[in-house]
Amino acid sequence: MGEYMGTSEAAKRWGLKRDYVSKLCRKGLIEGAEQDGKGKPWRIPDNAKKPK
Repeated sequence: MGEYMGTSEAAKRWGLKRDYVSKLCRKGLIEGAEQDGKGKPWRIPDNAKKPK
């Protein structure tokens, strides 16, 4: 199993706001991002690229 980060860590790494990272996840714009169910935290692969 690979390593994951949350939306806060991704936001810090990419210089974005946490809410915007969540929105990108919901839209399927971050490859490999997943969650266990609606309202649950997002898991973003540690090696995910910043969306354009």
